[in-house]
Amino acid sequence: MTTPKPTATITLAGLRRLTGAEAGELESMIAAGTLPALDGDRLPMVEAVQAFLHHLRDTARTASASAAMARARDARAEASELALAISRRDLVPDAEAETAADYVCGVIVDRVGGMPARVTRDLRDRRRIEETLRAAQEGIAADLASDT
Repeated sequence: MTTPKPTATITLAGLRRLTGAEAGELESMIAAGTLPALDGDRLPMVEAVQAFLHHLRDTARTASASAAMARARDARAEASELALAISRRDLVPDAEAETAADYVCGVIVDRVGGMPARVTRDLRDRRRIEETLRAAQEGIAADLASDT
């Protein structure tokens, strides 16, 4: 007849030091049945360490899945916001669009403003070109004002 081998045991405090568990964490795991039951102040070492590692892996897997679900949820929300903006034709906030349009119009006026002097030295021709450009600018301004 063979005698059963004694099982290596570890104290609860020893397991806490070994695993770096927080105070009360191991007790909660024992109460939940995740770790084997205490025999006095001792646990079967191999079973306890394996159960603790299994618990860590499950926790990490759950945390990773939760993070992935949160990223997917955020991506779906962003896609919905973009789809709504597209349907409203509101892809750029109005204030930003107006600022961009003002900038572009300013650059055009600046570049066109010195053109008559570069084109001719004749003052009469220069005045006609300036009037034509001013009329074109006023027409553009009127068209832009009527669209808003």
